[in-house]
Amino acid sequence: MSAHLIIEDGQPWWWDSADIWVVPGNDPNGPPGAPIAGTSNYLWGRVHNTGNSASNGVRVDFYWADPSGQIAVGAATQIGSAFADLPPGATQEVLCLVPWVPVIVNGGHECLLAVAHGAGDINPLPDPLPNGFPFQPTLHEQIAQRNVTVVLAARRAQLLALTVAALPRAARKVELHIEQGGELPARLLATLGLDRWQPAREARLTAGLARTPHCNGDVPGEQKLALEVPRGQAQAAYLSLRAEALPPRQYALLRVLESQDGKVLGGITYVVTALEKEQAQEQAQEQHSPEEQAS
Repeated sequence: MSAHLIIEDGQPWWWDSADIWVVPGNDPNGPPGAPIAGTSNYLWGRVHNTGNSASNGVRVDFYWADPSGQIAVGAATQIGSAFADLPPGATQEVLCLVPWVPVIVNGGHECLLAVAHGAGDINPLPDPLPNGFPFQPTLHEQIAQRNVTVVLAARRAQLLALTVAALPRAARKVELHIEQGGELPARLLATLGLDRWQPAREARLTAGLARTPHCNGDVPGEQKLALEVPRGQAQAAYLSLRAEALPPRQYALLRVLESQDGKVLGGITYVVTALEKEQAQEQAQEQHSPEEQAS
């Protein structure tokens, strides 16, 4: 008889785990949402025991990392831990006991990791994880990753900076490419404060990648961008993104995937929304437009 600890990966990409979420502000029981730099944010995790034996005193460690380089112990920063007792078949939400105060790195695109350690686990991880241990969520059921960013739509293109870093002793040759469309699971939307929002089927997003920033918002950039990063260095890339007004309580989805030799190494997911205040104003303007009044 064994316990079987799991923190679920995201679908279709592991970095969209719905089992890690952020509550910005000073109340850990407040509504979930996007993290706010320079202020307190609370981290929650959801851990499952699908085994047939209890695991008491389960510890879930939370980390943040710069996803531009290798995500491994030593490169990631541990934030704090949460604890739970899990009977067979149980699922429990756990709160990290230490608030997280994010700093801006990699243009604000940071990743969160949660790692579960518990007694009697069928496939335990080393505890503590040794220095240099790569997290690799797809290889370890007890590890999950979260790289989701909410971006407010803008009629004028906005530039979002990305960074790709190479290891100290190895150059890196990767390709970034844009993927648009699709929808997110309801559980993941809820952790972004977008409960019951719907995908915008006719969203009009204009997006492109470039090696250099530009001031002309009319330049869309490329859909694919090859980068060669010398060892020990980092290289920036810029995502130009423009969205037409989105319908109320609808979102558009865009991902930037990083691949090497055809294998996806990681990525970032952008959930594009409009401010509800702006949407309400647009609705009011449409309802009182001269054309409608004349008709």
